[in-house]
Amino acid sequence: MNNKKGSVIKEIRKIRGISQQRLGVLIGSQSMVSRIENNKTEPTDHTILLLCDALNISFEEYFSAAFGKKNNLKTLTTVLSQYYQDNDRQKLNQLTQLLQNDTIKNPSDPFMRHYYLMSLSTLYHLDFLVASIDDQNELIDYFFNISYWQFYDLCLLANVVNMIHVERITPYIFDILKQYATNNMPTASVETVSKILINALETSIIQKKDDFTRYLLDKIKKYKFNTDDFKFQTWLLFWTGVFENNNNKVRHAYSIATYLHQNITLKNFDKFLTITQTPSPFFEDTKKDTPKS
Repeated sequence: MNNKKGSVIKEIRKIRGISQQRLGVLIGSQSMVSRIENNKTEPTDHTILLLCDALNISFEEYFSAAFGKKNNLKTLTTVLSQYYQDNDRQKLNQLTQLLQNDTIKNPSDPFMRHYYLMSLSTLYHLDFLVASIDDQNELIDYFFNISYWQFYDLCLLANVVNMIHVERITPYIFDILKQYATNNMPTASVETVSKILINALETSIIQKKDDFTRYLLDKIKKYKFNTDDFKFQTWLLFWTGVFENNNNKVRHAYSIATYLHQNITLKNFDKFLTITQTPSPFFEDTKKDTPKS
């Protein structure tokens, strides 16, 4: 555990003139505050956001003060995801700038550089933009040297795949699927691979790379990937429907997400249709669905 985290919370609380009891009331548990400050427990992502709000500090300030090189990658990705869901360009810009400054201060630290690229990719994702060739080359060079995909590597690809030309990531996704088929991946890794595949499908559709989309859909079917994950299967149905211009499948994906109360998924469906100016499938009932050949 990174002992700096608890001390950061304690120091900021004292600077703000807030008692431990008062902070406990604000986040819902004084005992939790005590355990965090004494480094007896690790704050969850949700608790960190509550603490930042109660102490009137930004996540960026907390991140800069409390996290080291490779620590709490999960927290960073959670916050990036939240900023993306909220369409919060201001916070994404602030975090991206913070991380870029850290890379300048620590030019030999690859992890800080990766954090910066992940944040930059999230910012680009708001408008479906790709990165510069230099940034793409840097990431591709890193992925090229991976022989066995670990959680960190999977997480990095999941968070930058949308800003890379899809042709360049084809061999790495194939390697990951082969690793999935021949090894017992930890649950966290399988969840991250799910994110890679869903993001790669979106990217290929945005970039109009139909051959890659077909390739990826075929591989997912061949490897029977994550058939028990309803969220993944709902996304797979949505992207299949979008790719095939099949409104029935898109509507079905909406229905499943609604039934399972997947509100974030529904919000992302809407966001894609709005940004890409894709006609709503709910107003296409009189048109014949024509799958792509």
